[in-house]
Amino acid sequence: MIPRPIELLAQFQEKDALVTVRRRGDVHEVLFDGRILLASDAHETEEELGRLAGTLEDREGARVLVGGLGFGYTLRGVLDSVGAGARVLVAERVPRIVDLCRTLLAPLARDPLADPRVTVATCAVQEALGMGPFELVLLDVDNGPDWATFRDNAWLYSDAGVRACAAALAPGGRLAVWSGYPAQRFLPILRRAGLQSSEIPLRVRGRQRARAYVGDRRKS
Repeated sequence: MIPRPIELLAQFQEKDALVTVRRRGDVHEVLFDGRILLASDAHETEEELGRLAGTLEDREGARVLVGGLGFGYTLRGVLDSVGAGARVLVAERVPRIVDLCRTLLAPLARDPLADPRVTVATCAVQEALGMGPFELVLLDVDNGPDWATFRDNAWLYSDAGVRACAAALAPGGRLAVWSGYPAQRFLPILRRAGLQSSEIPLRVRGRQRARAYVGDRRKS
């Protein structure tokens, strides 16, 4: 097999990581310190995570926080599942990623940042939690609860971090965390934060490729 040519699109230092954005043939990738974090040919589970917004009682007026922009696929799943009155806040701490998703990478997820329902906050998710309350908080910033891209992201999956996420939820709201691997140890952390916990498989063509760890806040 002939190797696909690699085109470097961007490379920059972001705090404690070297971020590389490249294209291999028709596949776009984001690497942190040489490790592939995102690939555009494996985005279906991210869209499935975003489509959890379709389970909300009030999809028309939903307030949603998407933690992590990536290529915009999770955001695209949300936008395709909520109504015209919904408001979606995206927290992305790397400004260059936002710039790329407005320009070079915009076509990948059908330019979700151009949607008038979307507001972008160039900050860590931890800071955006205080901008709630939200009916839905989606965390797609890491490969799962045990694999943090940035060191301070690990706090999000601790007891204190999950309690902060729970406090950002409106009554009846939902927290969902994308994970590329089984992490059942995260379920009791959700429960200790007062949330009803569950694991939802994220499937691609009928096969489970990832999962969402979900915590639901009671209505009252």
